[in-house]
Amino acid sequence: MADAVLPDGFEDLAPWLGWALEPERARTAKKTESSMEELRAFYDVMMPRMEEIIAYLDGVPSDNRPAPAHRLYLITLSLVEVSNLVEIYKRRDVIEACDPLHFNPQH
Repeated sequence: MADAVLPDGFEDLAPWLGWALEPERARTAKKTESSMEELRAFYDVMMPRMEEIIAYLDGVPSDNRPAPAHRLYLITLSLVEVSNLVEIYKRRDVIEACDPLHFNPQH
């Protein structure tokens, strides 16, 4: 299907397309603006699917991803952005850390 939003088998993740953000700064802003409940809900949906997602993405050339695969890849990057908050810190605000939006990567 040429106009698919996500690859076949991953259509159930469509409610999470708001996390398919580029560049990294946009993912950081989304993480910062989301409540812990929203972060946890996203994490809880994505984490059980990661083995399947990684297996799928491993079979897609990274230099020529179709749009649906690229969106899935971006959603996966967002999971990386929120995983420490859910797994380690267990809260949205991390004590003794700089505001992530003050970090300005230079490319």
